[in-house]
Amino acid sequence: MKYKALFLDVDGTTVVHGLENLPSPRVTAAIKKASTRIPVCLVTGRSLVYVNNVIDHLSLSGFSILSGGPILYDTAHKKVLHIDPFPTSAIPSVYAIVKKYHLTMQLENEQGGHEYDGIHKPKHVLSVYIKQIDPSIIDRIFFEFEKIPTIIPHKVPDWNTKYMSIGITSPQGTKLHGIVRIAEKLNLQRNELIGVGDSYNDFPLLMACGLKIAMGNAVPELKAIADFIAPPVEEDGVATVIEKFIL
Repeated sequence: MKYKALFLDVDGTTVVHGLENLPSPRVTAAIKKASTRIPVCLVTGRSLVYVNNVIDHLSLSGFSILSGGPILYDTAHKKVLHIDPFPTSAIPSVYAIVKKYHLTMQLENEQGGHEYDGIHKPKHVLSVYIKQIDPSIIDRIFFEFEKIPTIIPHKVPDWNTKYMSIGITSPQGTKLHGIVRIAEKLNLQRNELIGVGDSYNDFPLLMACGLKIAMGNAVPELKAIADFIAPPVEEDGVATVIEKFIL
């Protein structure tokens, strides 16, 4: 099978977790080589301001999906092409659950996130991020969010490895929807796409692609649906994927 586009999660896949981290030399070289043959697209929960360093480092010229799915970004022309904003009408319901469990929530846009105080009316929101959740209660909280019909929650590893996080988007603002939009622009079919990820919020990423690849450090549930398990991010798994399926 000749694959015609590669979709890569960032943290835990293309880079080791950490906003300042960049792809390893081997991964960088492999992505740049692959980019001469097919579009290589980043699909990340990061806001634009927090992923520009990776985009510039890799000299990407295709499209990227940002903020967990709501933003379709033209990396070549540094231009936002499409936005699926978060439904602000759902914020009071989300905030009520957050306060019930004594947590905090961030409202995310292109410039990053800020903590929501429950008072000021939010204006431009792309996604919601709730961090430092005790793993023993995350399923209970997640179930409550799932009851809100106008949002889609996803479990996400926290920067602090003792905790978990939850990212929330609009139902049309997931990684899957972003990949479908790119495929339509490129006139590609699902079976021509490779998706690579490591976490719970990468289920939509993999489900949008014909070849589903989980990193060696991926959560067990993602590995269960994968067609191929790559080496972990610390062992340059993305480079292995590119060498095996593209070059």
